[in-house]
Amino acid sequence: MLRLKRLIHEIHSRSLWQVLGIYAVASWLVFEVVQTVTEGLGLPHWLPAFAALLLLVGLPIVIATAFVQEGFSPSRRHDPTLMPGAELEAEFTPAEVERVGRLFTWRNAIGGGVVALALWGIVATGWYVLYGEATGGLSVESKSVAVLPFANMSADPENEYFSDGITETIINHLSKIADLKVISRTSVMQYKQTDKNLRQIADELGVATVLEGSVQRAEDRVQITAQLIDAESDDHLWAEQYNRQLTDIFTIQSDVARNIVGALQARLGDDEKERIEQKPTDNLEAYSWYLRGNQYYIDREEYRIAIEQYEKAVELDPTFALAYARLAMAETELYWFVAEERTYERLARARQAVDRALQLDPDLPEAHMAMGLYYYWGHLDYERALSHLLVSQAGLSGQADGFWPIATVLRRQGEFAEAAANYEKAFELNPRIFWLARELAVTYYYMRDYEQAEALVDQAMELAPDQFGLYLLKAVLYLSWKGNREEARQVLEEAWRTIHPPPLYTGNDPWQWWVYRSLGTDYEWTLRRLASGFVETDSASYLLTKAELHSLNEQPAMAHALYDSARVLLEGKTTAQTERADLRSLIGVAYAGLGRKEEAIREAEKAVELLPPSRDLLAGPDWVAFLARVYVMVGEHDAAIDQLEYLLSTPGWLSQPWLQVDPVWDPLRDHPRFQALQVR
Repeated sequence: MLRLKRLIHEIHSRSLWQVLGIYAVASWLVFEVVQTVTEGLGLPHWLPAFAALLLLVGLPIVIATAFVQEGFSPSRRHDPTLMPGAELEAEFTPAEVERVGRLFTWRNAIGGGVVALALWGIVATGWYVLYGEATGGLSVESKSVAVLPFANMSADPENEYFSDGITETIINHLSKIADLKVISRTSVMQYKQTDKNLRQIADELGVATVLEGSVQRAEDRVQITAQLIDAESDDHLWAEQYNRQLTDIFTIQSDVARNIVGALQARLGDDEKERIEQKPTDNLEAYSWYLRGNQYYIDREEYRIAIEQYEKAVELDPTFALAYARLAMAETELYWFVAEERTYERLARARQAVDRALQLDPDLPEAHMAMGLYYYWGHLDYERALSHLLVSQAGLSGQADGFWPIATVLRRQGEFAEAAANYEKAFELNPRIFWLARELAVTYYYMRDYEQAEALVDQAMELAPDQFGLYLLKAVLYLSWKGNREEARQVLEEAWRTIHPPPLYTGNDPWQWWVYRSLGTDYEWTLRRLASGFVETDSASYLLTKAELHSLNEQPAMAHALYDSARVLLEGKTTAQTERADLRSLIGVAYAGLGRKEEAIREAEKAVELLPPSRDLLAGPDWVAFLARVYVMVGEHDAAIDQLEYLLSTPGWLSQPWLQVDPVWDPLRDHPRFQALQVR
């Protein structure tokens, strides 16, 4: 007891409280830095605990150092006002005091702290280097999960939609939790009935854990088995079997999500907890139709079926906000991507559905996403679109859908770097989807970062080797980057050689047209690739492509006939759809090919007026390029160069190397202003 009193007296009489306070604050700062570095580099979750242990070990060393430095200093030992008698001094010999004084110095204490942090750094760096090499440099976050498709164990194989729906709902729940990385549905569905093991799947998706399970539905009961597995160790982090009434399906899905959050030690905010526990509907039949709709809301050719299923869902439950949101997205997407569906009636139905969704649930992320896409695809109103999409992103921060819509809008606004960052995040969350890699490649391509674009195109081609558009993009890239006709031609020959059936001329974008005319002077070879029956959708663009090739091949009569055939088709379309910039550009080329100068300029200029680059920096420059082409065809060379100067000054596909190999600019070769463009 006497020694304890003496120790307390010593602590009070010295400055140890200040030392403890300083050490506590310094330790907290060090621990925060360690945590940030660990999370940022995807280091193992035990490293912060290791750092905390080192800090705890350092605490007695610092206390002892402070005690010795103050208690055994010459001034203190001989100051009777600071020492309670001679008892304490009598316990140590002068030699012992000297040895202790040499050991417990501030220099040694600080050096020990540095050694401790260095030890943590060596362990962390070693893990990062060794583990990074083992995974191809991929940083795997510990709080990351892929929910594999739940197996349908029901007697009725038609219940597949139900087991897939369980998978999607759990993914959606988890993706609303900001502290988790969750792979999106479209990537994980590719592993349905796969032969790959969990470690292979986890490596391909870039996750640390995998959730797998099964669903068995029989009449009014459902049995769900789920297990969360550490992909590296194959350890089960959590497992559960639910055997409940079908009416408990929403409770089960929420419980699975909560247990995964707990197993991964993720943070779950109050708003996130409320969102994953919220029931989308009380009507199980309506929910069943909603899940069926989701099965069809994958392929645009089946969107009409998806719309029918969603309509049945909201008819059964007029308060089903999530179904209204999906209905609105399907209607809007059909309007934007399918030309014959671009009607005011379809857009009006989309607006009616999204208004109802937001009326029922003003905070529903999917409803804000639907409204954002409505303003974007329906009206090209980027500001309003972004205002809703940013709200959606806050609620879908763990889902690719929270990022790619924002990227598409930012790109139209000319914010290519920020768009790339959002596409990268979306691709990280949906790493098996080729079109995300493609759009990211296009974004870098427009930024003229050709090396990065090439790497992403190659990545997309690995995911989808049968997509002709990727070969076309790579050919375009080689023309813009190097002006290399031979490389571009080899890429297309590879596509024609390996894709079966052979790729068709779709006319979906101007690149196909512009690439074909830039492949070299063997226009007969290119024309054979455009033989009859090669066209899929846009026959007017197909006719114009052939007309231009015949003109370059010095076959004016054939070119004139094809230009006139295209004119007939386009005049009917432009009369019915007066606001389409693409149709105006095409008919402008047709008129120019027929020598109808005033009409050609009028239509091409009208296209730029309808969708100028100031309104759309992704597609708008295309119509400027068409205008330049028309000006060249009708002999307005200075006006054409004005447009080319602008195109080279803004993000886009046009480049000096491509100008050199594209034959349509041949009439400008001797013009001083055109020559100046090529020596910038």
